[in-house]
Amino acid sequence: MSASTGGFAPTPAQHRVVTDLLALGQPRPRFDPDLGHQLRRQMETALGLLADALPVEELWVGKRQLGQIHTCEAHWRAEREESGFDWSAGTATGTVVHKAIELSISSRTEAVPLDLVDYAMASLADDVRRSSPRPWLLTASPLELADLRGRAHDRVVKFQECWPPLKAAWAPRTETSIFAELCAGRIVLAGKVDLVLGVARGDEARSLIVDLKTGRSYPGHLDDLRFYALVQTLRIGVPPFRVASYYLDTATFHAEDVTEEMLAVAVRRTIDGATKMARLLDAATPAAISPGPTCTWCTLRHTCEGPAQYRASRADLDDDLE
Repeated sequence: MSASTGGFAPTPAQHRVVTDLLALGQPRPRFDPDLGHQLRRQMETALGLLADALPVEELWVGKRQLGQIHTCEAHWRAEREESGFDWSAGTATGTVVHKAIELSISSRTEAVPLDLVDYAMASLADDVRRSSPRPWLLTASPLELADLRGRAHDRVVKFQECWPPLKAAWAPRTETSIFAELCAGRIVLAGKVDLVLGVARGDEARSLIVDLKTGRSYPGHLDDLRFYALVQTLRIGVPPFRVASYYLDTATFHAEDVTEEMLAVAVRRTIDGATKMARLLDAATPAAISPGPTCTWCTLRHTCEGPAQYRASRADLDDDLE
């Protein structure tokens, strides 16, 4: 990515993105060309026997599943057994926003954010892919669609306030899917990245992976980013030079430069998570309960003893603070 931004006069928030996050014009790290193969061999050695014994054709491992399994095994199992995915104004907002940002990149003229949102919604309503919110968009009420339109518009405007115009030369991609197959495809690492800028050149890491967030920062966001960096490294052999969570509500970001040590952490966490998932595919294997904030929205909250244990721990904490 070049340091030049043409005649663009950035706001302070946009300037921080250009200089501190994108670090345009700064040198990029190089990695051992064999790094991807080394990580793959390490993971397949650790997971090979497990993959051979899987009771399913494929075990899909993504950031969401890893977050669930490391938070509470019972929660992961409950979520896995839930059928389908419920689209709503809330769950469709991110998809519409990413489509609108994609349209803003490819548009030859400066488009009004609400026009981008409207075109994105119309485009998704025609998208027949299985992962599309098309069925919900075609049956949602006018008020539900208005809710979605307002939510998406807010985020698109915030993105434009905080980020400089994304140049075609930066090779920007939104909501792009990345995969890495292990053990002859028996284990699939999968991710869908909000925003990627830049392309690797030889063994030089030149891409930036960004998760766009609303709300507050959580420790798990860093684990998600490290997982993306691992999948990208396995996929093309070169990691991104940096990963970041960008918080639109506060115009702040948390970034981490990718190192071999960071990828080693992601490898261990992924191996551990996949091992737990494979073990719990056997319905006779008990799932550990880990009481915590997840209990408040877990599908097991009315039958599991975890929520009561979590409430008791919170009550004890309140007593200690009095």
